[in-house]
Amino acid sequence: MTAGFAPRLVRPDYIRELNRLTDDLLHSHGELRAKKNIARKRELIRVIKLDLDKLTHALVEVKDNSALEVLSRFCAGSSVDPASVLARLAGPGLYHVGFEIHEPLDLVLRGIQHWIDHSVRNLGKSMRIHDYHRFPASQAFQQRVGAETEIMRIWLEVGGRVLMLELFDIHRPVGPVLAAAPASTHRNFHGLFQSGGPRSPHAGRLRRLFADDAIWHYALFVDGPANVEALHAQWQEVAAGDVSFRMPYAAPVHNAHDRSFHTKVVRLGQERLELEFVTQLPE
Repeated sequence: MTAGFAPRLVRPDYIRELNRLTDDLLHSHGELRAKKNIARKRELIRVIKLDLDKLTHALVEVKDNSALEVLSRFCAGSSVDPASVLARLAGPGLYHVGFEIHEPLDLVLRGIQHWIDHSVRNLGKSMRIHDYHRFPASQAFQQRVGAETEIMRIWLEVGGRVLMLELFDIHRPVGPVLAAAPASTHRNFHGLFQSGGPRSPHAGRLRRLFADDAIWHYALFVDGPANVEALHAQWQEVAAGDVSFRMPYAAPVHNAHDRSFHTKVVRLGQERLELEFVTQLPE
């Protein structure tokens, strides 16, 4: 056991806390749960655990990756020089990782805070919810997935760094997701305070957790809307001549609810990757 860390045992008080939380959540937000076909405590516990597992590993990706690392993977074997894309970005880090969650957004903050409290007690590390912003997805995105969708951007302060995730609550049944999901594990945030790597347990778990998430992506912050348009045109030309790339949108998308202006590119193949190039429009 690593010095300074509590044993990874599921204590009786943790089980009681989990049951209290799920009982409370199960008796609220019935309309949203109905859209997702979450009717029983067992299903709710499974989606909460799956969401937390995805959230934890997505945070590790934001913490440990750079724009250059992600672009080098994404552009490998293509005609695009990563340096040409980097020149249009506003910074060297990842802006966020976005992915689908399966519990209603109304429940997310309570669940995250519960597991932060539990993990921080075990790890003795600094972690908290720094801020969040909830808003409807763009019409272009809702047409892409064929369902009503809400988004929550959440900023989590981890060991003195603020990391951002973008959570997509797509109002559709969770049964197929649960049927394909890997077995749940007893999660804490231990991995956020360790160095990862391509051969780490994190890398394999990440692939399994997001294998069936068709909208998970890395987002890079772009230096202004003109550069978003230029990147869209560049990748549109690439996709026209290379079937391993696909553009989800015919033109850059403006979401008036959060003032974002972005485009997305998908690289198909054994390791599916999606990049978002995004900036913020002035008020």
